[in-house]
Amino acid sequence: MFRHLKVGDKVTRLLGGADGVKMGLKVTEVTETTIVCGAWTFDTKTGAEIDDDLQWGPRYGGTGSFLVKT
Repeated sequence: MFRHLKVGDKVTRLLGGADGVKMGLKVTEVTETTIVCGAWTFDTKTGAEIDDDLQWGPRYGGTGSFLVKT
């Protein structure tokens, strides 16, 4: 779903659910499995934020923020 993104693209991070806080970010790195936007890392397939300290991301079964199409 988010594999089309490239370095320099602008994206929106949604924190706290559908009615949550929107945060504009810039893509700084893209790998086969992740999208990096500065300090934040997201899954390329789902857009879910990956944060091992908070146990967020697909491998943990949940997340607190995710990318949305802009």
